[in-house]
Amino acid sequence: MPNSQKMVLRCPTLKDLPPPPEGKTGWPWTEQGKTLPETASDGKQWPKVSIVTPCYNQGRFIEEAIRSVLLQGYPGLEYIIVDGGSTDETVDIIKKYEPWLAYWESKPDKGQSHAINKGLERSTGKFFNWHNSDDVLAPDSLATMVSAMIKYPQAAYVHGRRIFIDDKGKVRSGNKHSCDNEISFSPELTASVSALKTGPQPACLMDRELVIQAGGVDENLHYIMDIDVLLRIALIKKPIYINSVLSYVRIHPDTKSLQWNSRRAKERIYVANKIFSSNDLPCSIIKLKRQTLATAHRFAWRSYARAGMYGFAAWHLLLDISFSPFYGWKQRLATYKLFKLDKKVVKFDEEI
Repeated sequence: MPNSQKMVLRCPTLKDLPPPPEGKTGWPWTEQGKTLPETASDGKQWPKVSIVTPCYNQGRFIEEAIRSVLLQGYPGLEYIIVDGGSTDETVDIIKKYEPWLAYWESKPDKGQSHAINKGLERSTGKFFNWHNSDDVLAPDSLATMVSAMIKYPQAAYVHGRRIFIDDKGKVRSGNKHSCDNEISFSPELTASVSALKTGPQPACLMDRELVIQAGGVDENLHYIMDIDVLLRIALIKKPIYINSVLSYVRIHPDTKSLQWNSRRAKERIYVANKIFSSNDLPCSIIKLKRQTLATAHRFAWRSYARAGMYGFAAWHLLLDISFSPFYGWKQRLATYKLFKLDKKVVKFDEEI
């Protein structure tokens, strides 16, 4: 049976957790993060951090994801797992780590966004993020992010660098060197809105109250719910960036960020229109409407073109140009290089 709600806990150590599967070594199997003192640099108790892992049939990855959260050495962790009714070994793995979970459940849900919101509703921390069941938090990342948020309480969220790994954990891309932990206010809001880009969600930590104030995660979104929520809270307060590797993001055939399809394209347009439906936007953002819509339609026509649906591609290309006739040509003209370099079959799903 699922655990009942528990008090916040100090992260366990390696000796507290079940032994790793045979042959598994390194982080987070035989290594752990630094154990932090009870108080932060300001002399106060570390603020509570709520991490939610939404999952469904991710038994081959989820144990590594769980351990990377639990072995952070952080004194105030609230860890919640919301499983969508997995039929593989996922639930058995979750049960192994039940003593260190604030709550977990396994029942059908309406998808990842719904699962995240269920976890958000149960969470009570000062800071919040969801941790995907196929990703791995970098050692000491919670302490790094919380320390930055303590230093800059006016920030909406902190984000850092991510490194991409394959399904076996081998690094695919990303530079783990030259990390100086310097903090800056970025991305700049106007650039973030016009490009529909934010800091990487797997390598971030948000002000939980701001997430709630912004309405939580939009359950209409399947692909870019992270960009949507981070943009919404960035419109309330600025984000900060810390030059440190905070997460290892796993790339495999089922990774949603690799899927260029109609639904993902339509979600970009939906989010762009949603931003400008607000009545209290600053003038600096309002004037970006046409440029932002052009960005959304640019992604759409590239998606349709990669799928060989050239009629739809042409329509969205015309909308892209009509919204931004004088800007964006560098990206448009560079698109053919993308097609030339990317010869793999693009997974395209017309399901809405």
